Amino acid sequence: MRLYRFLHRVMAWLVPRLVRFRPQGLGNIPEDGPFIIAANHIHALDPVIVAIIVPRPVSFMAKEEIMHSRFLGWLVKQLGSFPVKRGKADIQAIRQALKLLAAGQVLGIFPEGTRNKTGEMQAAFEGTALLAARAQVPIVPVALHGRYRLGSIFRVNVGEPIRIPSAIAGKPTAEERAQGTEMIMQRIADLLAGCEEGN
Repeated sequence: MRLYRFLHRVMAWLVPRLVRFRPQGLGNIPEDGPFIIAANHIHALDPVIVAIIVPRPVSFMAKEEIMHSRFLGWLVKQLGSFPVKRGKADIQAIRQALKLLAAGQVLGIFPEGTRNKTGEMQAAFEGTALLAARAQVPIVPVALHGRYRLGSIFRVNVGEPIRIPSAIAGKPTAEERAQGTEMIMQRIADLLAGCEEGN
């Protein structure tokens, strides 16, 4: 994790000097214990912003295509992240995610699965709700708003942790996964509205 901590320090110093960085709600990030941090996805650099606001290392579920690049694939793995096949249930990725959470680590997920290029939030996959319910860990919702341009305002709004209800611990039903996913995305949408009101 030496490389992660080094890059974390570098980016935490650099980003506020490139954009007018406006984080809110950082006190909602748990100081210890496992949790999932879930954010909307607007740019390829979103993982950098999410990692900056969390003082502990964050392992991201990264799209499998990144691993096809020799350098990016190597870098992603060195930073503790792992690939996920989008559009279908990736059992190996689910197992890896649950293993990380069981070890008390932080998992980063973009529930929409891909970048949002229209400005409107997209339908989310149910994997985030599934993992949170299976591992019985909280989800910290995060809204990202702004542009990655020199001098522009970039807002990050962190919400209070939420939990996905499940009648049988660790075994959410399809209905509970759907309801949990809706809960996550609605909370992110509310936080995003707060970012827009701040402009």
